Amino acid sequence: MQTAGISADLLTPNVRHRFVQLFGVAARKSVLPWKEVPRDRAQLVLVDQGMADVVSSLGNSPCVVTVGNVGGNLTGNASWAGRLEVNYTLSDLIDTLDRAAVFLLDWEARQKVIARSARAQAQVADAVPAAKQEYLYQLKSWVSMGAPFNTGACIRALALLSREPISLAQLCTHSGLDSATARHMLVELGQRGVLRGVAMSPQRAIASAGSREPVHSGGLLGRLSRWIRGGGKAA
Repeated sequence: MQTAGISADLLTPNVRHRFVQLFGVAARKSVLPWKEVPRDRAQLVLVDQGMADVVSSLGNSPCVVTVGNVGGNLTGNASWAGRLEVNYTLSDLIDTLDRAAVFLLDWEARQKVIARSARAQAQVADAVPAAKQEYLYQLKSWVSMGAPFNTGACIRALALLSREPISLAQLCTHSGLDSATARHMLVELGQRGVLRGVAMSPQRAIASAGSREPVHSGGLLGRLSRWIRGGGKAA
């Protein structure tokens, strides 16, 4: 985010006059440059009591700043809310814009993560063949993963994938991951080029889907799963 939009449309004339006097300097001194935009495009909306009495909603802006004592619940839908006294100073306005800017930078980053996750889920859904061909997955090499794949369940899944080929159903059963998270994780590993996938034979796929048991349940994979779930104690 290079510039943030602010709307002062919901300030009464006297309050808006003070805002205009100070905003030119405050916008340049804030950690993020600000510019006035229409309310439907603003990341931050200013409102005072005089206008709060005539509006029922501030729209979808993530940030709201009230000037003076504003009643009602106008800030209820906002992700971040601030307040300025009626006789606020330039320093007060800069401080408020800075705090809103820090929130918006973090908020934008989180929105990008959510969007990437949604795209990855869609890619997984689109990649499923009409015949629902099942695959066995295995890591080519160990890899460290950050959020949101740094949970205990994800680490267990990586350990399982590093040992021998395993199906999605088996991965979920023995790691504790839900199907959506497991699919998202496999997509991420595939994009990094460290995941190998091998199509299962129809007979093996049917057996896997019917029993939900691991490959070689009495062998290494079964022992590894029990070892992981037991906190590293021999079964």
